[in-house]
Parts: sequence; structure tokens; C-alpha cells
Amino acid sequence: MTSRRVKLVLIVASLLIAATALAQSVSRPTFLVLQRVQENMEEERYEEALAELEILVVDTQDNPYDYALANQYLAHTSIMLDNPQRARTALEAALANTELPQDIRAEMNLFYGTVLLGEEEYELARTVLAEWFAVAVNPVASQIFSFAYANYMSGEVALAEPLVERAIGLAAQPHESWYQLQYRILFELKKFTLAESVLHGMISRGPSNQMYWRMLASHYQQLEQPGDALATIMIAYINGSIDSETDFKQIVSLYGYLDAPEKGARLLQDWMANGELPSDPETLKQLGKLWLMARERGNAVVVLQEAATLSPDGRTFELLGGIYFEEEDWSEAYSAYQNAIRVGGLEEPFRVSMLAGISAMRAEQTEDARKSLEIAAGSEQFKKQADALLKRLDDG
Repeated sequence: MTSRRVKLVLIVASLLIAATALAQSVSRPTFLVLQRVQENMEEERYEEALAELEILVVDTQDNPYDYALANQYLAHTSIMLDNPQRARTALEAALANTELPQDIRAEMNLFYGTVLLGEEEYELARTVLAEWFAVAVNPVASQIFSFAYANYMSGEVALAEPLVERAIGLAAQPHESWYQLQYRILFELKKFTLAESVLHGMISRGPSNQMYWRMLASHYQQLEQPGDALATIMIAYINGSIDSETDFKQIVSLYGYLDAPEKGARLLQDWMANGELPSDPETLKQLGKLWLMARERGNAVVVLQEAATLSPDGRTFELLGGIYFEEEDWSEAYSAYQNAIRVGGLEEPFRVSMLAGISAMRAEQTEDARKSLEIAAGSEQFKKQADALLKRLDDG
């Protein structure tokens, strides 16, 4: 059974109450057929049930009560057979009957709107459920939540807010996904304090849920509060609530953002040493960049060279070239820049050629300098500067 069908079955099961109400008004022949249908459904003989119902909807077209109930059963059976399109057709046929009493039409709209939600047709679902909600008497929490969800997914975020709050207030044990929707609604409405309180409530109910901690950290980051984001994710790490590579890398990135790159680098180094993070090229490059931010160029060179050895990458060689250039180690700078050009994948290859030419000139590698500068001169951005340096080489 597909996940979509599971959701629909759970929702639709509650809607059979409407069928009981309708059954009080149907004719005896229809009632007897529906009894057999119900028995088949209880035994999971859905194909047999469907066959009887297809005949019944034809036979009852002149009786609005019988026709509505037959179509409702048909829709339910179609859902069980993972055929929402047939369910929609049945419900649309029933709702086309203008003689349906208001309460029955409302229940049918609720059913129809639920099917539409399962099909992700949110705009139409919202319209149909709005008609139901306008006349609904004492709707239950799950029904109100469905209407809230339809509003949210169709872009009516402000309308969804009081609905989801009401659904949560009515439910004895609201599903955690309801709180997740409430958080998204409040955040999008820029009610950040209320949104944060919802997240804190989610964490208090499920402190071991990694997603909740990540949501709270992300909440602070979106509000440009990196300190709070780091504090949140570190608390989760200390209490064992998070343990993924992504979480660890987020922690060290936040240290770098908060002008504490050395602390981030040492933490990352420790995690690599004890096996919590792999010593792969990507992690090594992140470590190298943190050492650079901390002005620990020696440490940066070591790990970036290791990353480049494991997986040659133009950008890594470019970073190494930049370090050697700043250290005025011209021969090493030229070599690194040449490796960057050879491997490729650079955002600004002419710029790297220009730097390679300058490095070679200062290392007194005249021919190497000439070759690199001639390449750089092919760029409009660097032509004037490269030509001037080439003239200097020609002039001796």
C-alpha cells in the first residue's frame, strides 16, 4: 500500500460516519446491497465490492439518497484499491445532485476535499473544504487540520494560522506534524517569537528527535542569530541528540562564521581523528579553509595538500597557490597555480594564469612567466596588465 493511500485510508475511515446517517434514509434494496458490500470490504474483497457498487450507482440515479450513499461507498472502495481518480468521479457525481440535503452535501465535500488533498490538488481542495467548513457542526480536530493544510498549501497562510491552532487545541494528542505545520505558518507570517516557542515545545516533547534540534538551529540562522544557532546545535551534540556528519560540519562552519575558526578547526580535527568524520577530500578542504581563516597557514597547507593528493581539484590547488603567494614562496605558488590550471574546474582561469605569470616572474622563471602571461593576455580583464608585464620581460 502506498504512503499516499495509507494517509487517505486513515482519513476516509472516519468519514464513514456520514454513510451511517445516510443509511437511515435509503431504500431497502440499496440497504441490502450495501450490507453485502460492507461484508466484502471487511473481508478485504474490494474488487467484489467495487463490482456491486458500479451496478448500484447506475440503478440508483433517480434516488438522491441512495445514489449519494452508493457513490460514497464507491469512492471509499476506490481509495482502498488505490484508485483516487475513480473516487473523485464518484464523489463529483454525487455532489452534482442538487437535491442533497445540506448536511449530507457537507459530509460529501469533506470526503471529496480529503481525496483532493491526497492528490495534492490544494487549490481545489481548499475550495471544496471551505464549502464544507461553512456549514460544519462541531468538526473534529483532524478535519479542521485538513482544512488548515489545504489553506497553507494553496498559499493562504494567514487563513491557515487560526485553523491549525484550533485543531491543536481540540486534539487530545495532536500529531507532531501539526506542530511542524504551525511552526512553518508562524515563521512565514514573521511571528518569530511564537514560532520559536512552538519549536521549544516540540523539543520538550521529543528531545531525542534530531530534526527538531536542526529546525531550531535553522530558525536562528534564518534570523541571522548564528550564536544561538551554534548554542542549539552544541546542546544537541552534547546530549547525544545529533550525530550526523552534516551536523558536525555545521557546528565547525558556525565557529568560523562567529570569528572562532581555530576552535572550529581543532574540533573538526578531533572528530576526524576519532572517526566521527571521515578524512575525505571535502572534509580536509573544510579544515584547510578554517585554518586559513585562523591565519594558521602552515596547518592549512598540510591538509590542503593532502586533499589535493586524494582528489586533485583545481580550486584546492588555487587555494594553495594563494597561500604560497602571500608567503612570497614564488616557485611553489607558480607550481600550485599551474596544477590548478591543469586540473581545471576554476571559476576564473585567466586570473589564475595571471597569478601564475606573476609568481614565475618573481621566481625568475622567465619562460614560464611568458607562457602564463600570454594566456592571461587573452582575457579583456587582464590584457592591459599582462601586456605590461610581457613588455618588461622583453625589455629584460
